[in-house]
Amino acid sequence: MKKKYISIILIIALSLSVLTMAVSCAKAEDVTAYEIWLDFNDDGVDCAQKLHFVNTSQSVLDNLKLNVYANAFDSKKPLPCTPQEQAEAYPNGVSFGKFELEQLHGDLADYQFDFDKNLITVDLAQPLQPGESVDLQFVYSLVLPNTLLRYGFNERGVTLTGFYPQLCALVDGEWYYDDFSAIGDPYFADVANYEVNFNLPNGYEYVSSGKSKSSEEDGEILITAKAENIRDFALVISPELNKKTENYKGVELNYLGKNPYTLEYAKKALDAYSAMFGKYAYDTLSIADMPFAAGGMEYGSLCVINEDIKDVAYEEVVAHEIAHQWWYSAVGSNNLINAWQDEGLTNYSTYLYFVEYCNLDYADLMITDAYTQYRRFCDIQNSVGEPAVGKLGGRLTEFPSNYYYTNLTYNKSLMVWKHAQDTLGKDNLIKALKIYAERYKFAIASEDDLWNTLDETIPDASKLLKDFIKAI
Repeated sequence: MKKKYISIILIIALSLSVLTMAVSCAKAEDVTAYEIWLDFNDDGVDCAQKLHFVNTSQSVLDNLKLNVYANAFDSKKPLPCTPQEQAEAYPNGVSFGKFELEQLHGDLADYQFDFDKNLITVDLAQPLQPGESVDLQFVYSLVLPNTLLRYGFNERGVTLTGFYPQLCALVDGEWYYDDFSAIGDPYFADVANYEVNFNLPNGYEYVSSGKSKSSEEDGEILITAKAENIRDFALVISPELNKKTENYKGVELNYLGKNPYTLEYAKKALDAYSAMFGKYAYDTLSIADMPFAAGGMEYGSLCVINEDIKDVAYEEVVAHEIAHQWWYSAVGSNNLINAWQDEGLTNYSTYLYFVEYCNLDYADLMITDAYTQYRRFCDIQNSVGEPAVGKLGGRLTEFPSNYYYTNLTYNKSLMVWKHAQDTLGKDNLIKALKIYAERYKFAIASEDDLWNTLDETIPDASKLLKDFIKAI
C-alpha cells in the first residue's frame, strides 16, 4: 500500500499541535463532531482526529473521558473474547493489535491514558459550562490484529470499528464507563456527527457509515465519508468483495459481498420497520459480509453479517442487524447494564419481520426456540443452585458466560415481548413502541423510559410484563 497519504496526516497533526483551542459558547445548532483522517499502510493505520465536544448536559464538566476500544486487543491485555470462542475468533492463531497515542492537544490542563481501563481522561483547562464547547486533537497509530472479531483484518479485508478514541456516554451529567467485556457488546455512546477521510488501498472496495464520495490525487483514491447522529463510525474494506449501490425510497443502500438476496432483504426490513416504528433515521444503509465469529454486528448506519450463514438464517441476521438501526443506533440505551433493552426489541422486531412477510413457520420457530433454549438453561441453572428466574439486566462484565448472557438477553427478552403482544394486543404494542422510537430518537432511553412509555399507551403494561419476567 502507498505511504503518500501519511504526509497529509502529518501536516494536519503539525497544524493541530500549534493550536490552542479556547472554550467557546456553542451555538444552538452546534453538535458534538468527530473529524478523522486515516492512512492505511503496510504497517497498520496512521490516524489524526479532531473532536469538537458540546456540553449538552445541565452539569459543569471538569474533564472528558474517552473509551479506547482498540486498546483491548493489545498483547498485554486479556483476549477480547471468551476461552470458548478463542479458536473461532483466531483461526490463524492468537494475534494482537496496538493502539499508540502519539499526541493530544487542545485547551486542557493534563491528560492520562489508563492502559488497563482503555480510558483517556482529559482534565480541562477550565470548567466546561452547559452549552459550551471544547476542541481536542489526537494523533495515534493502529496495528491491527488478525482475527474474526469485530476489529481487525482477515483474508477478506479489514473491519475497522471501535478504532478511535470515543467519548463515553453522558448519563445524568456523569461520564458512564465500564471495563471492556468479552461478553456482549461493550459499546455505549451518545450520537455525534462524523467526517472520516481515508486513502483506499489499490484494488480494494469499501462500505462505511454515512454517505461518501471519492476523489483521485496522484493515482491515489481518497474517500470522504460523512454521517450525522450516529453512535459510532464503522468502515470495512476488502480486496475480494464486490460493491453494489442502489437508491431505495431515498435511502442509499451499499452492499459489500456476494449474496444476491441481501439488498432485497434490506429493502424488506426498511419497509417493515419504517411502517411499524417510524421512518428510518438515516439517508444511507451499508451492509458487509465478512468472516465473523458471531452472526452479525450493528454500527451507525452499517451492519456486518457473517458470510458463512446461509438461507433463511442469513435473512434473519440481516433483518436483526437492520432492526438495530432503530433499537441501538437511533434509540440508544445503556447496553452495558441493560443489553436486553435493545436486543430484546431487536429480536421481537425480527420476529415481526417474518410475520409481516408471511413466513409464519420461521416466526413460530423463533419463539419456540427461545422457550426451549431458555427452559433448558433454567434447568441447568437450577441444578447448580444458581437460578436466573426474574433476572434480565446486569453488567456485561458480571455475566458468567455467553450462554448465560444469550439466554437472558436474547431468548428471555423475546419471550417477554411476545407475551406483551399476546396480552396487550399487537397493534397496541406497536403503537407504544412507535411512540418510544419517536420520543427517544438520538437520545439514550433508560429502562424506566421504556416502561413509562408503555404505561402511557397501555395502562399497567409494565407491571404485567415485570410480573411475567419474574414468573419465567
